[in-house]
Amino acid sequence: MPKFPQFAERVNRLPGSVFEKFRSKMKEKGSYMIHLHIGDTYMHPKYDLPINPDFTQKRPYFNRYCSTFGVERFRRVVSDKLNRDNGFSVDADHILATSGATNALSASVISLLNPGEELLVLTPCWPFFPGMVEMADATGVQIPFYTELYDNPDLNIKNYLGKFLTQNTVALYLNTPNNPSGKVLDRHQLLQVADFARNHKLWIISDEAYDGLVFDGREHICVGTLPEMHRQTISIFTFSKSFMFAGLRLGYLAADPDVVKMINKALVHQLYSPSTLSQYMMVEPVKQRYNWIPWLCEEYQKLRDMFVDRLKIPVVSPEGTYFFFFPIKNCLRGRTYWEVIDQLMDEGVSVAPGGDFGQGFEDFIRICFTGEPPERLNNAVERLNRVLA
Repeated sequence: MPKFPQFAERVNRLPGSVFEKFRSKMKEKGSYMIHLHIGDTYMHPKYDLPINPDFTQKRPYFNRYCSTFGVERFRRVVSDKLNRDNGFSVDADHILATSGATNALSASVISLLNPGEELLVLTPCWPFFPGMVEMADATGVQIPFYTELYDNPDLNIKNYLGKFLTQNTVALYLNTPNNPSGKVLDRHQLLQVADFARNHKLWIISDEAYDGLVFDGREHICVGTLPEMHRQTISIFTFSKSFMFAGLRLGYLAADPDVVKMINKALVHQLYSPSTLSQYMMVEPVKQRYNWIPWLCEEYQKLRDMFVDRLKIPVVSPEGTYFFFFPIKNCLRGRTYWEVIDQLMDEGVSVAPGGDFGQGFEDFIRICFTGEPPERLNNAVERLNRVLA
């Protein structure tokens, strides 16, 4: 059973990249090394590209395979970001570039879980994660958690999670700020999660997709920065949320270098590497993040407050992300849940059904309050009120 620090048998069996065994030697030789080992071309595309020519001239390898760990310049700049903004102490060797957080999560699950083993999934959660656990022939044990913390912020987390622990439990999935509930765990709550994982030697897959998107002066704390937690935590980030570039399909994970090497073995057989061009594209935006991320949080908080003020039913105000998640059982008035969902569609407003986010949330809905311009969001609130209020 691969509890921390062991890995799944399938990854131990896998070879790494065909060329991984030569990586350190090639790096040592630097520009003296003539690269004949990989099927690539020295030529640039001979057709027009919708890219500024200055960009391609400054990055002559934009069209070529990169290291399966990622572009070195990209890995350096995101490690510096993690150190400055999130409290990590990492360098480029702690970073693995991935094709979005989805790829990072999938590769991590495959690397940690053997068939039949269990992973604690704190819910409500992103709908695709339980499917990743199933694809690894493992079992996701769903634990209602984030909405519980809204109701009971002083919950004894270690005792509560302990009720779901079995001899087959090897890992835990954490997501704060949480999609869909908007819950942001404070330091005291995260320390309890960390103590629980450390005491039981559980890996933590920490989904940090909504990095920095917190409201009302709250602090976003990464569990991997807490004492003694970096070695057993895989911290996963994306450019889809606070960088507003979901279509780029770029993310990265931060972990101990030995962990990065093991997950890279799985990633190589899934993907080989994420887009070289996308990594070069994000180097400057990462450096310039202070110019716009604080503004972004302010704008999102205004939209959140507008929704709370104008929505004529009581909802919990999210502490982060850009979602509302709430039950509508008191809004049914003789209708079924799905009749209400259909009526919302007929009124011209779509919502996400709560059952997709975990067991026990079948009477909830999720609303994204940043997916449309403000004038259309105002119309959406009016339509929601007509059906729900």
